Amino acid sequence: MLVIDKYAYTNRIVNWSPKVKGLVWLLCMVIAFQPVVWLKAILIVAMAGDTIFVTKVSIQRYIKWFYVILPFLLLSIIGIVFTMATSKGQLYFPIRLFGNYFGISRIMLPKGLLLAVQVLAAVVSTYWFALTTPFRQILDLLVSLHLSNLIIEETMLMYRFIFIFIDTFEEIHRAQKLRFGYRNIRTTIHSLSILVKMLFEQIMINYEAMTHALDAKLYDGEFKVEKSRSAND
Repeated sequence: MLVIDKYAYTNRIVNWSPKVKGLVWLLCMVIAFQPVVWLKAILIVAMAGDTIFVTKVSIQRYIKWFYVILPFLLLSIIGIVFTMATSKGQLYFPIRLFGNYFGISRIMLPKGLLLAVQVLAAVVSTYWFALTTPFRQILDLLVSLHLSNLIIEETMLMYRFIFIFIDTFEEIHRAQKLRFGYRNIRTTIHSLSILVKMLFEQIMINYEAMTHALDAKLYDGEFKVEKSRSAND
């Protein structure tokens, strides 16, 4: 069982209707992408605190689940806020480079920070939904919404692979820390390069294992998904 499944099946609100939890998640996503920043901040604190309380997950483990996401978020923000300009007045901390100036854009910095808050709010809300809703309930919710089989199948595969990816990341990272793989900058860079390589290899191994399992079950190109009789309305 994946760690995400353990919390999804043992949390304090596991018996809530998936439709209710789906509506809460949808409301949170609307708040995450509305323009008022302080509402996003309240959402992040409230949903993170509620997730920790409801699932009884430790704060340290909860924070670790963001390690995989933060590098991608930071790279996106860096790509937005760092730019070239002809005038020093357009930048924070300008550096002369190739006849122009390189630095942090005064115009794009607020937009980059707003994007970071939006993404963080959306991720915190999605973690709440994923950690409190068993995957069987998620499927029941999708079926009750009469979505196409293609969308449901894609959701199934993405869900499994995302959290398999996170579990694999934690295992490799833990093993590297036990071998002092992050004791200085040089070993950290070396360990991260190995981590990326091993994650890619593990994804391919998991894909092949899933393919063999589906072949053994005579998979015909379509997952048969029906609403569970025990699903809450």
